[in-house]
Amino acid sequence: MTVHDILHLTDTEQGGLDIEAARTYAERYLAAEEGSLERKTMAAALTVLLDDPSRPVRKTVAKVLAASAHAPGHVIRFLAQDVDEIAVLVLKSSPLLNETELVDLLAEGSPAVQCAIAEREFVPAGVSAAMCEVADEAACMALLKNPGATVLKSSLVRLAERFEQHPDLCDQLLKLGDLPIPVRYELLMGLAQNLENHPVVLERVPEHQRDVFLSDAIDKVVLRLALEAKDDDLPEFVEHLRACGRLNTRLLLRAVCCGRLRFFAAALANLGNMPLPRLCKVLLTVRRAALQAVLRKAGLPIRSHQAFLLAIDITRKAEADFSYDLALEEARSLTEALLSEMQDGAFGADEDINAFLRRFAIDVARLEARSVLKKSAGDLRSVNAA
Repeated sequence: MTVHDILHLTDTEQGGLDIEAARTYAERYLAAEEGSLERKTMAAALTVLLDDPSRPVRKTVAKVLAASAHAPGHVIRFLAQDVDEIAVLVLKSSPLLNETELVDLLAEGSPAVQCAIAEREFVPAGVSAAMCEVADEAACMALLKNPGATVLKSSLVRLAERFEQHPDLCDQLLKLGDLPIPVRYELLMGLAQNLENHPVVLERVPEHQRDVFLSDAIDKVVLRLALEAKDDDLPEFVEHLRACGRLNTRLLLRAVCCGRLRFFAAALANLGNMPLPRLCKVLLTVRRAALQAVLRKAGLPIRSHQAFLLAIDITRKAEADFSYDLALEEARSLTEALLSEMQDGAFGADEDINAFLRRFAIDVARLEARSVLKKSAGDLRSVNAA
């Protein structure tokens, strides 16, 4: 078959070029030397094929040329705008499509087109940013799962804003180490708030206890993130909580009882408008009267001061310096000692504070028990394996 045959084939009763012939022309183009008459002839033939009414013919050309850096650019760009089953072959593989072209194609493309671009071997930051702005959930999920995609933190934040009510995508976002802690927190808050109507909660938690259950769940999310946070990230996280009105007395008491001393110190520094290094030094060295002034400046209610002062005293005796978090065993000991002293009537402690502390003590004991059982199971598996 010659190029002359191709030019007249669409006028025949066949209605389209034979698939095998289409494959032959695409392969001959790639095999021909650059600038040769053969390559120019095959390029002309392939251009004619773009008008072929037979979808399988165009699909065959796309399959052969898609991954080649030497394919004719105009053919690739035409096929990239063809019907989805053809376009996705080119969009997923062709190295000839530049960043600007990919952005334009995904903006106007179907979900299948967007997914194809998200699954490319390498997705530059600009394309990822555009996808995070306009693509549907499936394409964004594919992007997050693609190890070859460069996704900036700002784009991750945008995804979190767009899909905060989509649990699957939120879960995928939460698996990423680059997600800023405030964004991670807001995603987890969305999931925690959905617990209210979860079948397990409705079945197992009495109605009059659900508010407490949900507030505890939110506090636990905060403290889990605080445990995982790097020192440099804690001030930003604390400021986010303060701006949202979630940096409250109950949370700080729970932080102390769970041994989250870094978070406690960062919170006091933020609330009291004091540099963190100076605040840590104050917690370790100054007398009670000065500490109470710090608590007042932080806006903590007077009825809670006794609990915090005792916690600071106990922490000092344990020679902790608020620059690291306590292990669960140490946190349980601190909580028990704090609860024991607070229950002494001589201190005149507020009953609400004691009730909080009793709940926190139970939580810490549960955490420690689970940790012990997990470690024991691991040791047992090691022994059996040996």
